[in-house]
Amino acid sequence: MQKQLLAYIKTKTAREGLRAQKTEKVRKNYRKQHESEFMIAEAATRYFKAKGIQKLPASKALQAEIEQLTREKNSLYNEYREKKENVRELQTVKNNIDQILHRELERGKGRDNGR
Repeated sequence: MQKQLLAYIKTKTAREGLRAQKTEKVRKNYRKQHESEFMIAEAATRYFKAKGIQKLPASKALQAEIEQLTREKNSLYNEYREKKENVRELQTVKNNIDQILHRELERGKGRDNGR
């Protein structure tokens, strides 16, 4: 969304320039000269309509939301890494216990067969 908003803002001068043109012929020529900028603006407009955005958010508000979400993501990722390490330790303990029990079962079978 931030990318689309910035692209739309950058095309503001071209859009305003088109409005300033007096005749239809001059508007047509102006639009041809700035065709790439109008394509970017139209793509951004389609994006906003598809997302149901009527009024564009302020750049600063959007940036603040992105920073807050990034902080939240980082804290959750740190929690994820801690839990992943805990799972790894528990898996190691489980494997060690399984090895010990498996050896004891083999020893027990060997004694029963020998008697």
